[in-house]
Formats: sequence, structure tokens, C-alpha cells
Amino acid sequence: MRLYKMKLTITLCSMLMTFSLFAQGPPGGQRGRGGSQDGKSQREKPSALKIMKLLDANDDGQIDRDEASQDKRGKISEDFNQIDTNGDGFIDLEELETSLNDKKPKKISAEKIMKLVDDNGDGTLNELEVAAKNKRQLLKEFDTIDINKDNELDLEELKAFYSKNKNKNKKKKRQRA
Repeated sequence: MRLYKMKLTITLCSMLMTFSLFAQGPPGGQRGRGGSQDGKSQREKPSALKIMKLLDANDDGQIDRDEASQDKRGKISEDFNQIDTNGDGFIDLEELETSLNDKKPKKISAEKIMKLVDDNGDGTLNELEVAAKNKRQLLKEFDTIDINKDNELDLEELKAFYSKNKNKNKKKKRQRA
């Protein structure tokens, strides 16, 4: 009987200590929400300048693909083509700031699409090249974009398509407002 009471006392004390520890939440008073007590994140987004200093190994003021691959989260390397809006193969401070601060989709450059998708370098895109690069919107709209019906998309056709889509998106935003 005495042994039973001792086991029961130890068990109850252990349970009370455990409950009191868990009731306090994680260290720092974050209460399990990943942020401060009011629910806002304490972790700030790093500045573009800080990211540039961390990743720009050769101090040339630009991040190339090799340097981007050193990003621990892998996000810059993964989104390299979207961040590099001018398509020069480097991310400069302005492009990085735009990427971090911009919530709206990036402007699509017909020249950049041509450069990325044109495997044979002939200055036109055929359906096979578009499918190989998994450009679904272009593939879906291929016949519409191909104005001269030569089964290839040239730079002028791409520019016309993207400018038309840009105007459509602006009209939709105005109608919503």
C-alpha cells in the first residue's frame, strides 16, 4: 500500500510538472504561433542588401546562378529566372528588391521567353520547344499567338500576345475597382 501511494505521488508530481512546462509555451513567449504574443511574426524579412552581401561571393554587385545556389533556403536559386527580370543571367540589387517587395506578378518579357525557350537559336519557337520547356500558357494559346499561321512564334507575335494580355489584366482590375 505504501509503495502504491509513493508511485501515485511521483506520477502526479511528474504530470503536474509536465503540464506546467507545456502551459508556458516555447521559449521566448511565442505561444506556438511562430511570432510574438499578438500573433505577428518576430522574424523580419531580410533586406535585399543583406541577401546581396551574403550571396555575392565575388563582390561584383550581382548574384549569378552559382552564387544563388548557395542560398540555404534555395528560394533564390529556384526563382532565379523570375527574379532576373532583364534576362542577363545576373540578379542585381534592384531586381532583388523588386522581388522581395513586389506582391504582383512579374512583367513577362517576350525577349526573355524567346531566349529561354528557343533551343535551336533560330529566333522562333515551335510547339515542340514550347512543350519541352513546359510553358503551358504559350502551348495552350499557340494557335492564337501564331498570327501568320506558320506554326512558329516569332518575337513580334510574342510581344503582341503579352502586350494584349497586359491590357486585359489592366481592364479586369479597373472593372473590379
